[in-house]
Amino acid sequence: MLKYYLRQRHSIEDGVNIVYDDNFQASFLVSGRTGKKHDELQVQDMHGDVLVRIEQTSYGILPRFTIKYRDHSVGSISLTLGHLGDLVYVRHLGWLISGNFMVGRYLITHNTKKLLSVKPAIQPDGIYNQLNITFESQTPVLIAIAALLDIWGTKSNPMLKFKWLPDQDDRYKLTWAHKS
Repeated sequence: MLKYYLRQRHSIEDGVNIVYDDNFQASFLVSGRTGKKHDELQVQDMHGDVLVRIEQTSYGILPRFTIKYRDHSVGSISLTLGHLGDLVYVRHLGWLISGNFMVGRYLITHNTKKLLSVKPAIQPDGIYNQLNITFESQTPVLIAIAALLDIWGTKSNPMLKFKWLPDQDDRYKLTWAHKS
């Protein structure tokens, strides 16, 4: 099982997010944004080659995205309104995403095989999503989906608006979600 760390979106200022491996060596770059039609998230290797693109094909309350791996369309994903016990199906890949996106804990499965599990992990420089990936060949696509769900969970989380601790800084906005 491979382990990667993707910094949570609400804790970065710029549009580039570095994905680290288990030894905290930079492995992938995630860049881009969502919110408007034709916006795009990209996963690149450390040489700058684009491996995965997730393009937003519709906007509004229920956005739809197309997943392209090395410029070939491999699937599509449509996000839902429900947030407690979230369930999302990735068309064409046959992947089921289940869990809670607001707290960053979910699984991606195909039939009975677990492909990815995600949970928050606190590191000295911020909060990361720990990605446990079963098959190395699927890594870039799974990282792209995890980045998309991190943005979706952050944008739709009403709890981020509250100040949980007196004089809290941005690093501790999700103190209620750090239980491992």
